[in-house]
Amino acid sequence: MYGTVDAGTSPTDDPTQTVRDAPSPGHRRRPPGRGGKVLKWTAIGLAITLALGGIGGFVAYKYFWNNIKPIDEIPDPPGKPRPAKLNNAMNILLMGTDSRAGANTRYGREDGERSDTTILLHLSAGGQRAVAISFPRDSMVQVPDCQVGKKTVPGGFRMINSAFAYGGATCTVQTVEALTKIRVDHYLKVDFTGFKNIVDALGGVEICAPYPFTDRDSKLTITKSGRQKINGEQALGWVRVRHIGDGTDIGRIQRQQQFLSSVIKKATSQGVLTNPLKLTKFVNAATKSLSADRGFSGGTIIDLAGKLKGLNLAQIEFKTIPWRYALPAERKAHKDWNGRVFWLPQAEDLFTALRQDNKVPAPADTPKPAATTATRPIPASKIKVRLYNGTLTSGLAGRAVTTLAAKKYQASLGSTTTYAGGTLPRTLLRFGPGAKAAAAQVAALLPGTRPKGDPKLAPGTVYLYLGADFTAFSGLTTPLPKSAGDFTAKEDICKTG
Repeated sequence: MYGTVDAGTSPTDDPTQTVRDAPSPGHRRRPPGRGGKVLKWTAIGLAITLALGGIGGFVAYKYFWNNIKPIDEIPDPPGKPRPAKLNNAMNILLMGTDSRAGANTRYGREDGERSDTTILLHLSAGGQRAVAISFPRDSMVQVPDCQVGKKTVPGGFRMINSAFAYGGATCTVQTVEALTKIRVDHYLKVDFTGFKNIVDALGGVEICAPYPFTDRDSKLTITKSGRQKINGEQALGWVRVRHIGDGTDIGRIQRQQQFLSSVIKKATSQGVLTNPLKLTKFVNAATKSLSADRGFSGGTIIDLAGKLKGLNLAQIEFKTIPWRYALPAERKAHKDWNGRVFWLPQAEDLFTALRQDNKVPAPADTPKPAATTATRPIPASKIKVRLYNGTLTSGLAGRAVTTLAAKKYQASLGSTTTYAGGTLPRTLLRFGPGAKAAAAQVAALLPGTRPKGDPKLAPGTVYLYLGADFTAFSGLTTPLPKSAGDFTAKEDICKTG
């Protein structure tokens, strides 16, 4: 069974106002003050994944791989095709859970297993970067109907962590894929008692405290401000503490991102890599803390190490989904939306950039675009393209316009309404008189799409009708959008946030 949807604390007009927990099936609401703070063990899962993959000699420790506990495979929901895998990038969904069973009982009573903030770790195909995207647990999203075994778990518009509460890891994967259109290759769950052993195996990890404090809920006392080393027991409190800074879940995400940055630095430092005893302790503790889908094997870790080989700390980026809090009018209409988080349109720009990680290879049997009649390529600034959305995916044409415009094309929306009722199965490419060469160049961005002339269309203009098969332009990568709070693992933890 899974547990409660822990809403935690988020600001409305008052940053200290508490958002009530949402009940989950089969579990009673927890009484106030009894272990109501969820731990963000997802953060350490990210550090473990990056650190293990980055350790060049890890293959020698392959006998530790059996420590990783296997759980369910990622299913293919019937009638709901998963997003296509467009390239050789690897996407790992990291989920922190806080079951209080077994060795974890000392940290609170057992009330089911609940999900915390989820992180999508994107590892680029060529090893150029690793991007960790945090999904705030208070995010209001459309959770899809989830196929969990032989049962269908009904979806709805609600908090993202309800996907785990009602359908476990399987439903969380299906929800993230539905929201981002990014295929999840693997998922990992992290146990928080193993987390303490990991930090101790590293000999402690640095944090940067804003000021001295004592937090009763997290059982943590910090006696001084600034940079300092903490042990595993203190780290358990640090990643769960909420009542410092602005007291918000978003603020805690930023502190945890900084903390896992420190873990990565320490785990990949020469002091660990060149010390066989420390390295063995770390790998043993790290693998014992993880559960993974059955497809996550020793071969996966070797592949992971290959993608991270040569990656430096400046290429490990931490991001949070672009977001806003519920507006006053929304809170007035929905009393339970106080402190709820809503994603901004820029979130789709982030997902698009990750989907376009590298050039999408054309299938072997794809017809080559018609040869251009021009002796030289036409400058993109001379090519006029009008785009239409032939799907029910909101904003698809607008985002395509943004991508083309960033590459200097004269791109614009042909219509603000849906083309063909949103039922266009395949992308169509048409052109008016005098635009044959321009259309051929646009066709090169869409493998398998053949341009066709139409004398009734505007001269010198290319018309692009996006169908259900459209995911991205081949060869046109979109840079990751910048947002507040972004930082890399190389940065000073006392200067980020």
